[in-house]
Amino acid sequence: MHIRQNPLIIKTQFKQCLVRLVLALSFSTLIHNSAMAAAPAPQAQVPLAALQSFVAVYERIRLQHVEAKTDEELLQLALEGLILKLDPFSSYLDTEDMARLQEDTRGEYSGIGVELVPEGSYIRVITPIDNSPAYRAGILPGDWITHVQGKAVKGLDVHAIDQLMTGDARTKVTLDILRNGEKLKFSLTREIITTQSVRSELMAGNVAYLRISRFQDHTGQDLVEQMKELKLAGADRWLLDLRNNPGGTLEAAAQVADAFLIKGTIVTTKARQAHGSMRFDAHITDPSEGWPLAVLINNGSASASEIVAGAMKDHKRGQLVGNTSFGKGSVQSIITLPQGTGVKLTTAYYYTPDGHNIHLKGIEPNLNISNASTENDLQLSAALNLLNPLDTQNNK
Repeated sequence: MHIRQNPLIIKTQFKQCLVRLVLALSFSTLIHNSAMAAAPAPQAQVPLAALQSFVAVYERIRLQHVEAKTDEELLQLALEGLILKLDPFSSYLDTEDMARLQEDTRGEYSGIGVELVPEGSYIRVITPIDNSPAYRAGILPGDWITHVQGKAVKGLDVHAIDQLMTGDARTKVTLDILRNGEKLKFSLTREIITTQSVRSELMAGNVAYLRISRFQDHTGQDLVEQMKELKLAGADRWLLDLRNNPGGTLEAAAQVADAFLIKGTIVTTKARQAHGSMRFDAHITDPSEGWPLAVLINNGSASASEIVAGAMKDHKRGQLVGNTSFGKGSVQSIITLPQGTGVKLTTAYYYTPDGHNIHLKGIEPNLNISNASTENDLQLSAALNLLNPLDTQNNK
C-alpha cells in the first residue's frame, strides 16, 4: 500500500539535507535541525565521527576498488544501501522502477505477476496475481524463492529481486522455490500483465460475488459500477473476495470500504510527524444498500485488503471467512527524487477503526476455514452458507 508525497516539498527537503551533510563534512561543525525549515522540532546533532568514517570508506573505495566507479555511481550505491537496511518494504526506485510503479497502479506492466516480501535469507511469495504466468504455473502464497535466473536471492531486497524478475514480454525467467521442504523449479515467460482489479458475477441465491485482485487507482469506481449492475440483475446480498490480494493504494482501500459503510472511521495512519498522519471516514451514501455481507480473506490478503477487512470486522458490517491475513500494516510513501528516480519509504503504520495495528499479526476471520483441497473451495462454500441461511433451511 502506498501514498504519494509532494515532489516539490521532498525536493526542498532533499536539498536542505544535502547542504546540511556537506557543511558537516566540510567544516566539521555540528549542524542543528534548525537548518531544515520543514522540521520544527530540534533533533540530535550530526554524528561527526560517523560522517568521518563514511568519508574515509568512500575515499578508499573510490581510489582502490578493483573496478573504478564515478562519484555519481558511488553515491547511488550508498543511497541504495541506506534504504536497503531500513525495513523489508522500503526500497530505492530507479527510473525504470518508477515507470513500472506507475504502470502497476494503472493496471498494466510486464513481468510474471507475483507479489513478494523479503524474510530471512529468502523471498516469500505474498500472492500470485490472478491469471498471471506465476498463477498459471502454480506458484502459491507462502512459497519461498531461493534463486532467480540461477542467482541466489540471499541479501537482496525486493527492488533487486524485481530487477531480476521483470523484463520484456516473451522473455524467460527461472525460479527456484522451496515449498514445505520440497525444492521446485519453475520456468516462466514474462508477459504484459493487465490486471482487471474488479470482476463480478451473480451467483445462485441472489449473491453478488465481487472479486478484487488488487487495489488500483480506479478500483473504487469500478467496484461501485459493478455493484449497480448486480443490483439491477437482482442481487440482494454481497460476497467480497479479497483472497490473495496483495494490496495497493491507500485511497482505493478507503473507497472500497466506503462502499459498504455509511459512518465511522475506515482507517487511520500514524506517522512520526503529525502532518504525515491521516484519517479516512465513511460517507453516508451506501452503494451496498446495507445488505448482508461476507468477506473472504486468507494469508495472501495483505495491506490495503486488510484495511477493508479490518473496517468490516470492527464495524461488524460483515462476517470474515477464511484464514488469518498476511499482516502488513505499514504505509509506503512514493517520494520523487531528481532525474526521475524515487524512494518507496515506509512512513506510517495504519490502524483499524478500533485502533488495532495488525502489522506482523494479521486479521483473524470470524470463521476460520482452510482450503485443504484445490478441487473444492471450502471457504467460498462456508461464506455462501452464511449468506443463505434461510435457503439452507428450506432445502432441508
